[in-house]
Amino acid sequence: MKIYWPDVIHRSSNRSQFWKHEWVKHGTCAAQVDALNSEKKYFGKSLELYKQIDLNSVLQKFGIKPSINYYQLADFKDALTRIYGVVPKIQCLMPEQGESVQTVGQIELCFTKEDLHLRNCTEPGEQLSSRQEAWLAMGASTHGMMVCEDGPIFYPPPTKT
Repeated sequence: MKIYWPDVIHRSSNRSQFWKHEWVKHGTCAAQVDALNSEKKYFGKSLELYKQIDLNSVLQKFGIKPSINYYQLADFKDALTRIYGVVPKIQCLMPEQGESVQTVGQIELCFTKEDLHLRNCTEPGEQLSSRQEAWLAMGASTHGMMVCEDGPIFYPPPTKT
């Protein structure tokens, strides 16, 4: 889990709180499906899907790999949409004080609950709901990540664990 599903916001050695949050927020919703109705099934299936999707290899085919270089958000979206045929959701850590470029925090590919087939995370041109706008206005950045804004993004090499 530390390798495939790291906590990019809290770099502590004890990440059980992060995974507990993931289960409570996402796993309990997914648990409505028999194949995902326990923590072991949820995390196991998530890791299985991660390996099956092979995101890193797909991005590398388009010349996108973790590095000290910047990429355009559109490069990520275009590559993933071309390969998977669905619109991903890419979330970034917002620039810290003195920085000007957001950092890729997570790339989400979404699945249908019924049969775990890929689906769009967002529709092209989709507008934020008033609830999402309110969440952003209330300082969603304090939660750590937000949907990346168009423009340059940093895709850093992984840190050693």
